[in-house]
Amino acid sequence: MNKIGIILTPDTRSKAYITKIIKNKIKIDEIIFMNDEREDKKFHKNAINEGKKYGFDISKSIESIINENNLLVKKFNFVDINNLKLIEYIKKSNIEFFIFTGGGILKKDILDCKSKFIHFHPGIVPEYRGSTCFYYSILNENNCGVTSFIMDKNLDTGDIIYQKKFKKPSHEFIDDVYDAHIRSETMLDLFNKKLLDKKNFKKQKAKGDTYYIIHPVLKHIATLSCISDVKNKST
Repeated sequence: MNKIGIILTPDTRSKAYITKIIKNKIKIDEIIFMNDEREDKKFHKNAINEGKKYGFDISKSIESIINENNLLVKKFNFVDINNLKLIEYIKKSNIEFFIFTGGGILKKDILDCKSKFIHFHPGIVPEYRGSTCFYYSILNENNCGVTSFIMDKNLDTGDIIYQKKFKKPSHEFIDDVYDAHIRSETMLDLFNKKLLDKKNFKKQKAKGDTYYIIHPVLKHIATLSCISDVKNKST
């Protein structure tokens, strides 16, 4: 049986991950929380309600979720996946796989640890590598996907564990809610299907498309396409 850990950061993605881990009684061998004491983001009530429909509460802090569920957590007072204190701690760990939620791009020192890092990337690779891929996928294909892969030194090129496609959202809260939802649902599949036990990972094709942070106008168009579809169905 693989030993699996998760590295949390103070964001909605981590809130969705840890909430669904708790609700689904998934066994996690180690929880690390990188927390620089930043002020928790405030959300519109509509965004909070959409998140609750997906099974998590973005208005709750990671700290409160930890305390309410009496979780045993190793805490660090920074949010930096490449911090030497974190690296030294992970080097001594017996965890085979850590779920990565954020904190920067992994550099050589942490990638050289014996633990492997799992990323849930909001795009079907190699067609959608890079940043804000869910927006580009909504524009291009009217849907979105998530790829779970083992992180390596390049951008979104690691060995593929699992891929899943989702319908585009019916609301505007794509960054704060939909992104966290599709990633966390893919994470649940990874556990429920016991995909890490099988270790039947697939090499990626070398060629693919890399996207960069989407222009505000294109982002707005993608968001409008989600909202307008709902309005059209209701008329």
